[in-house]
Amino acid sequence: MTNEVVNVPELRFTGFEDEWKKKKLDDVANYRRGSFPQPYGNKEWYDEKNGEPFVQVVDVDKNMKLHDQTKQKISDLAKPKSVKGFKGDIVVTLQGSIGRVALLHYDAYIDRTLLLIDSFKIEMNKNYFKYVLYLLFLKEKERAPGGTIKTITKKVLSNFKIDIPNVGEQEKIGEFFSKLDRQIELEEQKLAKLEEQKKGYMQQIFSQQLRFKDENGDYYSEWKEKLIKDILEFENNRRKPITSSLREIGKYPYYGATGIIDYVKDYIFDGETRLLIGEDGAKWGAFEESSFIAKNRYWVNNHAHVCKSKINNLDFLNYLLNYKELRTYVTGNAPAKLTYNNLSMIPMFLPSVYEQEKIGNFLKKIDELIGKQNKKINELKIRKQGFLQKMFI
Repeated sequence: MTNEVVNVPELRFTGFEDEWKKKKLDDVANYRRGSFPQPYGNKEWYDEKNGEPFVQVVDVDKNMKLHDQTKQKISDLAKPKSVKGFKGDIVVTLQGSIGRVALLHYDAYIDRTLLLIDSFKIEMNKNYFKYVLYLLFLKEKERAPGGTIKTITKKVLSNFKIDIPNVGEQEKIGEFFSKLDRQIELEEQKLAKLEEQKKGYMQQIFSQQLRFKDENGDYYSEWKEKLIKDILEFENNRRKPITSSLREIGKYPYYGATGIIDYVKDYIFDGETRLLIGEDGAKWGAFEESSFIAKNRYWVNNHAHVCKSKINNLDFLNYLLNYKELRTYVTGNAPAKLTYNNLSMIPMFLPSVYEQEKIGNFLKKIDELIGKQNKKINELKIRKQGFLQKMFI
């Protein structure tokens, strides 16, 4: 009878065959919670000008990276009552967005809402260990009711079990995922650049600094100011809400104030392209998605205005509305609402329909590039999750 090796991952680097060892967190690492004097609101604990970095949950992003600058800086008065971490130490968020993990790339004081791992009791590669912790908390979330961890106690932490290969395999795994994360980070930087370029073009276009020309090389006619009620036709009488408990899951988009919020079995609009504008519970700030285009077959509830136009280009109007600051036209706060009366009286400067079409097509091309870049990033993240499942136990 042969002894079958069972404690190994599905996918491994060549040259490694040993079984992984299982140990408790207490037997692997030295860790403690951070600390900070109370109350948080005491201004004496902070020093924006001369203070040192103070890491809180908000400073650790979901991509396992610490922000280059912390939101707050700790004062000399608060330092003795806090815990200092050093470059290369590992932090894990224990409140709010629980389970976010990052390596410190600078010395910093650590808030009590984070766990600090500053040394190890056995030989351990920190990059490898970072991903081990990430997966441990991910599994803990899966076990928690509703997929949300409310709190992590010291007892739970001490009983965390970790699968550990030899240090050579640790280094290979840690390096592999660090390179993959770096690739994702670079692609996200490209996405951010595209989004900034789009924002810059919108500012130039809608302030009329950047104009489009006709086929003869001449500028189109001057832009004219009109009210929305003279630009759009409203079809709010066609929209219909469905209580979430009564919605039958299907393939047709169900639109609300912020876009698609569900998919249902039936539809109201069939092949009718419409501009939807958030009525309540939406975002109306400049460069926020206060409006969106709905196409093909779909359903709209009573939280979005439904608009059409026989003359004007809906894509252009959508970009213009998303560029504009609309919060001054919103009333109430529970929830805030952009009423028909207020919306219909908003003034907008419009070019000719020919220039509208050129502007709409130009910005749509940028959105297509943004969509492709988003897809590339999502595919990399899916690939990473697949490797995490196969390369760890």
